[in-house]
Amino acid sequence: MVDSPQFPHQYYQSGDLTIGFIVTQYGYLSDELSFRVHPTNAFLEELKLISRTKTYQRILSLAFAVKEINENPELLPNVSLGFHIYDSYTNARMTHQNTLKLLSSHKTVVPNFKCNKQKNLMAVIGGLDSEISLYMATLLGIYKIPQIAYCVIAPVIDVKTHLPSFYRMVPNEEYQYEGIAQLLLHFQWTWVGILTMDDDNGDKFFQTLIPMLLKNGICIAIKGKIPATSQVADTLTSFDSILHEAIYLSNASVQVLVVNAETITISFLLIKIYAYAALEDILPLAVGKVWIMTAQWDFSADTTQTDMDMQVFDGAFTFAIHLNEVPGFRKFLQTVRPKSKNEDGFILLFWEMAFNCLYSDSMDGMENNNNACSGEENLESLPGTLFEMSMTGQSYIIYNAVHAIGHSLHKMYSARQKHRAVPNRGRLHLFLRSISFNNSAGDRVSFDENGELVSGFDIVNWVLFPNKSFLRVKVGGMDPQALPDQKFTVNEEAITWHRIFNQVGSKYRNKIKLKLVRGTIKNHAR
Repeated sequence: MVDSPQFPHQYYQSGDLTIGFIVTQYGYLSDELSFRVHPTNAFLEELKLISRTKTYQRILSLAFAVKEINENPELLPNVSLGFHIYDSYTNARMTHQNTLKLLSSHKTVVPNFKCNKQKNLMAVIGGLDSEISLYMATLLGIYKIPQIAYCVIAPVIDVKTHLPSFYRMVPNEEYQYEGIAQLLLHFQWTWVGILTMDDDNGDKFFQTLIPMLLKNGICIAIKGKIPATSQVADTLTSFDSILHEAIYLSNASVQVLVVNAETITISFLLIKIYAYAALEDILPLAVGKVWIMTAQWDFSADTTQTDMDMQVFDGAFTFAIHLNEVPGFRKFLQTVRPKSKNEDGFILLFWEMAFNCLYSDSMDGMENNNNACSGEENLESLPGTLFEMSMTGQSYIIYNAVHAIGHSLHKMYSARQKHRAVPNRGRLHLFLRSISFNNSAGDRVSFDENGELVSGFDIVNWVLFPNKSFLRVKVGGMDPQALPDQKFTVNEEAITWHRIFNQVGSKYRNKIKLKLVRGTIKNHAR
């Protein structure tokens, strides 16, 4: 038997019971294997191509939630909760391997063998998108281990029938589609483009949203497909493909673009916008559009894009996961520092990339070490595209998922004391399905009959500034639990439109804004 390759990116905290977590912190664009280098070594060399520093907050939100549970004497008294975090690397092979590692001992993938140090894995959180979630579910479902995903779009199968151990800490995506249609109708935007990933999820997005829009009299001017992760490397090497596929950026008649905003979709879209702008000088046209993003978007920049101007998305709308401020989280982030002996295998690389510095191990053989990391850099000094001190929507989902597991374990242990039943993962499902509690931010957390979060979506308007800071302003929402005439709400007065619509004389501004919010959005003041 050959041990599986050991990657440095994992974070382990011991406990009587363990929560697993498959995060998506790093991604990579792979070339064909040459068979001259061990694939493990080649993979590690490529990891630095794409790193989403902002997503490190998701790891910290899990650590913070576990800390809260362990410090709460009423929730799990005399029982400590631990966690083990691995990365999916947005890759099927690595997701399967690291999910198997959660089921095995610390160094060897042997899921059905009880080694000398057995992890008492009770539940697993992940993944970020439906593909990664499905890769995990095919393994976790065999062992009936509860899996709480945070993908906005459900896997393209009958989840309730085929994945009985699968939960999503997000609302049903149908509410988001309905909200998009209502937003377009509200502003009388009836000639729109739709962009999505060129994969099964993209097809599902088209098949679900387009009939709903057509039914409401909204015409689809453009159906654009953005290459999936496996196709990105080939596409970026061809100027012809950039010019051909980015036609939606130069089409002046289409001023509203609805984007299925998977993380890699936005990353590639931003690269394409600026590549196309350099070739065709059409950046003003790309800027002069209204972008409507789905809830996956968290407005982050990859390390490949830190110098790009994100102003193109100023004034964008997103359908965001509802969240409230979590007490104590900012204070917790202020204490985060890399340590010489840190069980967090993500933090050093995050620190180097976020602060553009190097640790001593990274500077071996380098003469100039003026760019050394001190470890005392301040997270609050980072721009919001790289890291936020307020909890993001995805982090809020993970925070709630940890507490849902903690409250379910509490109920399971309470039932054991009454009925002398042995706590196990199978019994945990009984309590997780019916869990209902108020979190520390005051929000109610519970699952519906399909294992999805009982909640709705906020409509958020993004205001961007030249210094890479931004504001997210809630301007409405889609609440399926509200009365029929109150499910969709929008506050026009709270909306900030892109500054390009205000760059004319003051006597024209009201006219432009009227055209902007009522139909064509064309600048008639030219």
